[in-house]
Amino acid sequence: MTKPKILISEDEVIIAEDIAACLKDLGYETCAIDTGEDTIDMIRETHPDLVLLDINLKGNADGVDIGSRIREEFNIPFIYLTAYADKSTIDRAKKTEPDGFLVKPFDEKSLRSTIEIALYKHGHKPNGSGNPNGNSNGGNSNGKNSHEQPDPAPKEQEASQDYIFVKVKHRIIKVMYSDILWVEAYDNYSFIVTTDQKYLVSSTLKDMESKLPSHNFVRVHRSYIANLDKVDALEENAVVFSKGEVPIGKSYKKTLMSRFNIL
Repeated sequence: MTKPKILISEDEVIIAEDIAACLKDLGYETCAIDTGEDTIDMIRETHPDLVLLDINLKGNADGVDIGSRIREEFNIPFIYLTAYADKSTIDRAKKTEPDGFLVKPFDEKSLRSTIEIALYKHGHKPNGSGNPNGNSNGGNSNGKNSHEQPDPAPKEQEASQDYIFVKVKHRIIKVMYSDILWVEAYDNYSFIVTTDQKYLVSSTLKDMESKLPSHNFVRVHRSYIANLDKVDALEENAVVFSKGEVPIGKSYKKTLMSRFNIL
């Protein structure tokens, strides 16, 4: 069976690549990744079966503008992706009659079911290859889906260990706590920053704070958690690491300073 072709219109490259990896796991083909500037031209060129469209694209035209043109010019389904949107944007989006909404971060089960429903509504046969362990509604929780959200359970189980596991495209990678410099909020995601890598994970900063050991990982700003073992210096308003620095929030400063033996 021919794999459905999906175009991803997302201006954050790391997120777009993560979505593309998920689509491959589910048996779909990513025919293009676009930042939003040329999405309409890419649709004409690649003829996708469906478009995943970030509602908050930056530039002259946001996702709603592009969605409106897709509805007017092409007979293909499109699904909005959003981490947040104000009421006026949502009201605009509804008028374009999208074939679904996905709130970031989303898991593979939600991605698959939303895509399959959208394709079915437009007369495309369900993609059987995306769910080898059951039917297209993904109801078998003991099949492939058992590894789709590896972060919560494994991280809780390993809380007393010296490492954490993160999913990167097709692999689940062990990251030692001792290699982490800081964790940074990114919408409903988080970046784990090490000396030589930057990992995007589908967890909020609050979730990360609960999973990391509190004896050396401390919130230093509403958007940052620092590994105290990796701090090289403290400045008036910043924590300094070998790779860079992160800001100190006023409400976190007193608690942070109390964790160091300052002479």
